[in-house]
Amino acid sequence: MNGQTRKYDYLSYNRHDVLRPNLIFWALAIFLSRHLVLLLFLGVSHGKGGGGPANPAVAALIDPLFFISDVPALTLLCALGGRLPGGGRLARVLWHNGRALLLGSCALYLGLLVWQEGTDPAAYHPVTWTMIALTILAGAYISLSRYLKDMFAQFPEAPDEAG
Repeated sequence: MNGQTRKYDYLSYNRHDVLRPNLIFWALAIFLSRHLVLLLFLGVSHGKGGGGPANPAVAALIDPLFFISDVPALTLLCALGGRLPGGGRLARVLWHNGRALLLGSCALYLGLLVWQEGTDPAAYHPVTWTMIALTILAGAYISLSRYLKDMFAQFPEAPDEAG
């Protein structure tokens, strides 16, 4: 940060002097990519020939249609891997648009849900309502969090920029 005063506790910064992803960011990223994460978890837990979840509400959580809504959050996690001083232009662009990617994941999920389940809220399962509420809360946090805004604004300087 080149001699600037720090806005957050010094433990919030990594060795490249940029804000590190906090626990809430990791929870959001995993939640917003939950369909693929849950599929992997269920696949591992059932082993070969497992019958999958017996509860239709849980089965709906791993509906392949919703994998589309996981893509923006997973793309951001890939960009996080390139968040180094030598990180490429694509990683920088993706990282600086991190809040939009996370909000896109929220919007895609809600849009796909309405497209698949219909517009009659009375027909939604309580698990579906829980996922809707959590997705809206995640979107609100992403929109309002100053830490996330500051974190996505920072990317380690490239070696030729540090000069």
